[in-house]
Amino acid sequence: RDRGGSSHLNTSPPRSLADALLAPTGKMAAMITVSTAVSVHGARRAVAAGIAEAEKSGFKVTVAVCDAGGHLIALERMDGAMPASTEIAAGKARSAVMFARETRLLEAGVNGDKSGGTERAALLSSGYVLMEGGIPIVDGKERIIGAVGVSGVKPKEDAAVAAAAAAALLPPLPPASKL
Repeated sequence: RDRGGSSHLNTSPPRSLADALLAPTGKMAAMITVSTAVSVHGARRAVAAGIAEAEKSGFKVTVAVCDAGGHLIALERMDGAMPASTEIAAGKARSAVMFARETRLLEAGVNGDKSGGTERAALLSSGYVLMEGGIPIVDGKERIIGAVGVSGVKPKEDAAVAAAAAAALLPPLPPASKL
């Protein structure tokens, strides 16, 4: 509460440990800023776009979306998708955020060139999923605000579904000039 001072920040002592840990005061409160992030609504829209893309090709996949901290926001496993694909898709999304790049680049760095999509030696490494199919979501200011991960089909197919899901969150392009 403001006790009549010029500051809008709460300067009264915390009433509980939770208040002390969760309620920033003083200079710390002034430093907190709100950042652009993937909302739950946006994550659901991306998942729906990924599922629609997979259905067009007859794929059975899991699509996962995480925030900029790598925390899962939305996930859907299609009927018929392998159960393990839930953990793999979520791991691909998290890895894409944490390494700030598409997971295909991480997989290529571990496995080298692939000969047809059957190699999966980089399934797990130190808790990260270094397999193609994770794509960062980048806002209009070139900041990573989350990522999409897809699992269930071949690497390039996973990546194509992930790209369709991520594209659902991109702002529309401005109309072309009529010159």
